Amino acid sequence: MSFIGDDQVRLIKTRIDLVQLMGEYTPLRKSGGNFTGCCAFHQERTPSMYVYVEQQAYHCFGCGAHGDAITLIREKEHLEFSDAVEFLARRAGITITYQNTGKNQMARGEREDLMKVVEFATGFYERQLWETPEAAEARDYLASRHLTQAACKRFRVGWSPGRGRLIDEARRNGLPVKALLATDLAVDRDGRSVDRFFERVMFPICDRFGQPIAFSGRLLPAAERKAKEEGRGVGKYVNNTDTPLYHKGGTVFNLHRARTVSRDRGRLIVMEGPTDVMAADEAGYQECVAVLGTALTPDHAKQLGNLVGATGRLIILLDGDRAGQANSLKAIRTCLQAGVPVRVAMLPDELDPAELLGNPAERERGRQVMEQVLGGARADIDHLLRTLAPRPFELDNRAKVAVTDQMLDAVRPMPDAELRALHLRDIADWLGIERVRLEKRLAGEGKTAPTADNDAADGEVPIATLSPAQDLLLHVLMQCPELRAPAADEHHLEASAFPEPWRDIASHLLMDHATDLHALSMLDVVQQHPSLHAAVYRWASSGLETRSSDATDASGAMARAIIDLRCNALTERTQKLKFNVAEAERARDFARIRELNQELSDIRKQLADLRGHSGFG
Repeated sequence: MSFIGDDQVRLIKTRIDLVQLMGEYTPLRKSGGNFTGCCAFHQERTPSMYVYVEQQAYHCFGCGAHGDAITLIREKEHLEFSDAVEFLARRAGITITYQNTGKNQMARGEREDLMKVVEFATGFYERQLWETPEAAEARDYLASRHLTQAACKRFRVGWSPGRGRLIDEARRNGLPVKALLATDLAVDRDGRSVDRFFERVMFPICDRFGQPIAFSGRLLPAAERKAKEEGRGVGKYVNNTDTPLYHKGGTVFNLHRARTVSRDRGRLIVMEGPTDVMAADEAGYQECVAVLGTALTPDHAKQLGNLVGATGRLIILLDGDRAGQANSLKAIRTCLQAGVPVRVAMLPDELDPAELLGNPAERERGRQVMEQVLGGARADIDHLLRTLAPRPFELDNRAKVAVTDQMLDAVRPMPDAELRALHLRDIADWLGIERVRLEKRLAGEGKTAPTADNDAADGEVPIATLSPAQDLLLHVLMQCPELRAPAADEHHLEASAFPEPWRDIASHLLMDHATDLHALSMLDVVQQHPSLHAAVYRWASSGLETRSSDATDASGAMARAIIDLRCNALTERTQKLKFNVAEAERARDFARIRELNQELSDIRKQLADLRGHSGFG
């Protein structure tokens, strides 16, 4: 194992001003030759902590906390020793050399090289955004979200032109293309390296030290609308896949900025996207973060819970639409499982935080509404109960049992038995069920045994089911690697056309034309879900002729399946529009009715064209 030598640790300590460092956590005042202040580790009104300048050490006579700069950073930032030393080394401008070389030393050297590549890409994207005419639409989009140029530069927002320009610029600067491939900034298409991101607004995702390690790319609204009109499933946001630097299940956007402010304000607010966080930052809410490209994971929950501590509040503030509220329920269940208390704030009128806060002229009003929203945040169990059973007295017996089981599934994995018992009391009171019955059902008594038909095998968490067209497409892409490039380049098939967690499989098949059974079976998501593992082996081991005679023409079967996907997406859009028309009719909003009916007419024409093209009746 490589390690940091004692001489380097001593050097870092001598370069760090402990008074200045401690001053970032609690105000200090001079007392003789030293400094004193209220302890950074416990609540107190009378200062009892001293920072000794000569010794570069601190001691609290109230709670007994003591140590040096490394101890302070380890305790306040919840870091391991080596991470704390790296944190302080970067602060002091010192490059650490790891001793006892081996695999770990080589890995750290490779990591630094990859970090330089991502930093290079960040600068390139920034220059493209502010210096090129073709990024004018991107600049207009950011302005429409009420994001100033200063805010965008503070968050290092950029623009990816695509067309191999990042790769060309990297080559001109002597950077290896293989490093771009390793950081998922480029992908291999039949032996030719191409830019990973094409015509997207780029938001750098940083590590805890503020260094870029990945990106979230946002499609411009006009391009998004065009893709929908053409029936193409295009992700609004596309993030880097996992790399040696970036693990999406454990990385949080803007955490490096929000961590200090969140301690001072006693709360950390989780939002949905980077523009929400940036708009909030502009309005004075610097304690905001976002989970990008994935649902809140247990790793996320533990990180955020450790940061706010026992006295702070973790608040989920996702978009006010149905998807946002559904995600908030998933986040609650994850936090309960991780033993992290969380509160949920409800945004009004299906707004997102950026829309609620408004432009600078509306900012004060937006802040007032935001404070009301945050002040009304409900505790996790309370929010679950009020969402799943807003009027429990109206539930029939079957519905009441269904809600009961959902609540019990949420509290069952909680690590704290005492807290779980208190939650059971709240559930019993709200639903009007005897607590003893809940306890028996929680223990498995009285609940129908799971069957193969209605429960996932071997305790697997239920996952989304593939449609026949989606299953056929993945089967074709698995059996016919030569069709992967046409699927992406000619038919514009994207991984976002598949539900999670199948999306990771689709992404690897579309992006890596050499992906085979072994590579897919080693994916974390495949190993975590037995049903995915079984599907991958089924696609690899059975030919297309086992499906139907139509599937033997792989190229034709693929084209028809892609049309099916687009028809399904347009049909779902039609159903939503019909609902909106009914709502507008009730409100007698005739202008809105005309607008929606026109959109319905356009979509019906697209459906007719697609069905005619595919041979449908």
